[in-house]
Amino acid sequence: MLSIDKISTSTNLLCFKRGGRKEMVSSIPLIASYGYKNIDINFCEMLNPTHRVDNAYIGQLKSLKKSLGLNYNQSHVPYIPDYLNADQNERNRIDDLIKRAFEYSEKLNIDTVVIHPIKGSIEDNINYFERVLKDFPSSCRLAIENMERYDEIGRATELIQIIDSLNNSNVGICLDTGHAHMYGLDIPSEIKAMGKYLIGTHIADNHQKYDEHFMPFFGSINWEEVIKALNEIDYNGYLTYEIMFFFKYLPEDIQEDVGRLSYKILTKLISFSQTNNSF
Repeated sequence: MLSIDKISTSTNLLCFKRGGRKEMVSSIPLIASYGYKNIDINFCEMLNPTHRVDNAYIGQLKSLKKSLGLNYNQSHVPYIPDYLNADQNERNRIDDLIKRAFEYSEKLNIDTVVIHPIKGSIEDNINYFERVLKDFPSSCRLAIENMERYDEIGRATELIQIIDSLNNSNVGICLDTGHAHMYGLDIPSEIKAMGKYLIGTHIADNHQKYDEHFMPFFGSINWEEVIKALNEIDYNGYLTYEIMFFFKYLPEDIQEDVGRLSYKILTKLISFSQTNNSF
């Protein structure tokens, strides 16, 4: 059963702003002020050459966790659009960033680490993740995310085939609702197919053409059916926002109002899941 103590958001909630980007260390206090206690640490910040993520930075994140009484429930490792077609130097660079993100996730006591599958076949991904798992900390779970394009791994059946071949109980699925909607999938059916494999989420809405990363009810996903399906499989994990573009162009003086609205919307979703009322 979904519960209010499992409301979560990525640090990328506020990463985009007018005229530049905001770092995690400056975003987290604001996010906490909106009511969030569970935070997904988005290590994609490591891809930004102007932001330095190192052990000292991780120390800052630890201090924020303690001082604000937060739980870092999930993280997201860096990625590149087409790993197999990248040159070796670029592959080595992203491999190193992912390995460091794994190490940092372990240091921050993060339970679930989200990673993208690579663009390629199921067999390509099995080979890739067999290698990736050699550097993965045993204290964490790895959640492979469904992607949004037809030349990528986007269906539950494909993800499950990869995971079963890996034969590792610490590997599962992260459902990205926005990606599934763009792919044209029936999200409730995908959730039911994922079943026990579902260990994390990226909650976002869109209008099925672009990965808009909107809050629920601002796109065309049927959220009532999504919540019903999560209840049917007894999902009791986190509902974690990935809605960074919603905040991108907001003036600073209304950011807090929208931040609190984002929390209220997740609370509303969970309340309906507990009462079986309709929206």
